[in-house]
Amino acid sequence: MEDIAYPAIAYGSLLSLYHELDQSTILLLERAIVHRNLRDYFESLAIFDALPTSTTSKAAVVLEHTWTLVAQYRFREACCVAERGLSAFQSRSLGGEGYGPAILLRALLAGLDTLIDGSTQRCFGSMQEIYDWLSGVPAVEFTDVQVWAVNLYYYLPTLLTMTAGSPRFRDIPSVPAKSPSSGISLLRKHLQRAGRLNEALFLLDTEMAVLPNKDAEIEAMESVRSSCIEPSTQPLSYIEGCVALKLALMYAELGDEEGYREEMFNAAAALSMPKDSEFSPNLLRTDTWLARLELARAGGEGPGAEAWEGFADYAAKVGDYRIEAKALTEALESMISPDSEEAEDVSPENRERLRYRLDELYSRLGSSFHRSVTRRRVCDRRDERQPDQHGKNRGVVMYGQQQSALRSLQT
Repeated sequence: MEDIAYPAIAYGSLLSLYHELDQSTILLLERAIVHRNLRDYFESLAIFDALPTSTTSKAAVVLEHTWTLVAQYRFREACCVAERGLSAFQSRSLGGEGYGPAILLRALLAGLDTLIDGSTQRCFGSMQEIYDWLSGVPAVEFTDVQVWAVNLYYYLPTLLTMTAGSPRFRDIPSVPAKSPSSGISLLRKHLQRAGRLNEALFLLDTEMAVLPNKDAEIEAMESVRSSCIEPSTQPLSYIEGCVALKLALMYAELGDEEGYREEMFNAAAALSMPKDSEFSPNLLRTDTWLARLELARAGGEGPGAEAWEGFADYAAKVGDYRIEAKALTEALESMISPDSEEAEDVSPENRERLRYRLDELYSRLGSSFHRSVTRRRVCDRRDERQPDQHGKNRGVVMYGQQQSALRSLQT
């Protein structure tokens, strides 16, 4: 194998696995990761599809390819890539107990099982496998592969909450007794101190799902941003831009227009690109649009089904199927919510058209579980308005239960 010169600025977070790759493949993989991070999914996947077959079973390529498909909500295809990769590991006697990339792929496949059909058995098994592997390992000794494992360890319970209630699990890495921090927060802070900011940002979204309140989430985001200090081999402008977008969306949801505008300015400054750049500004454009919709909602001005469906049309055009699903779900919510004034004027045909579009999207992406949740939620308005045996409005009760499940799917 030739001597490898790693990129001066690396966007990937599995650099320890790059030793299996030649120089040209590393550069292509990094480009694919940048395109994915900017939500230019079509270009990212085109690079993965064009890689030489001799590289497609290498651990870094398999994991990043699978993660790209998961990010785009292409669950069935993600499953195929992960299964092929795991089979290749096993054929090389690398798929057994203790081999980090194989543990990651088993965890990804476990999560995909839940996303595809709602099954949970493999999730519990993967969480136990990760715990057995990493319990007792100090935060300062975690490798990049183990950081991925921690991310999945905390991510899988967010899927299990949708089907089996909130599972109990122990922190990785372990935290001192009576400490208010979780293991994932402890590890993220260590990564920041060590200058491993790509990995800290990678953990941030999952960490925010387990933090107790919005103030704690804002504190975590500000903490990551404060660590973006030159000199660094990390893409600081990208990391600062991502954090600013997360904060802008948070402030929009809280109805803080001043905070929203300030962070949008910061994001645009950090993520702006020259006109001749090969990279698409989808990330900035999509999150700006979403934040505007959330700000309007916080201000009590809507947005209605038409605005959300327009956002869904844009997301479909750029291949951001996660955002398309979220926008269509929000459009349906505005049509069926018992508290929505718009719901009174929606025709059954229009509601059914939108429900069919979302149903078809999940079918194409390979998630019967998402489809079943949507079907349960979008029920007949007349049935929703009828009181149950306790005299309560059935629509309000069902809406509350289904809203909780569907919102979990869109995080």
